[in-house]
Amino acid sequence: MAEYSLDKTHKLCSGRAIDRLFDEGKSQVAYPLRMVYAPSLRSEGRPVQFMITIPKKRIRKAVGRVLMRRRIREAYRLNRGLIADDCRADVAFIYIANEPTPYSLVERKMQRLLAGLPEMINKIAEK
Repeated sequence: MAEYSLDKTHKLCSGRAIDRLFDEGKSQVAYPLRMVYAPSLRSEGRPVQFMITIPKKRIRKAVGRVLMRRRIREAYRLNRGLIADDCRADVAFIYIANEPTPYSLVERKMQRLLAGLPEMINKIAEK
């Protein structure tokens, strides 16, 4: 049975890792999400750590930002099984639409992004 819990160890919190992710990471877009990813330098802990960003410039009201953060987190939680276990990566999901979108759309786009992640990480690691 798949593990569906999402605890603190799944979240990308290290300032250095976040800076490295945005400096050296690659990007993939599946509207309304943009995924920035980079191979992880961690040798222990969770293989994939993620963060979610909802720009205030896009969604002005806090209620809307919280709603989208919850939808993105839930889509990630339910579909992270698409990522291979040997894939070690840091990932940031950035919301790029100007208004909240339905969960069904967010989940479809999340599935598309997560399905291609192991292949993209392996390409970067080979270089």
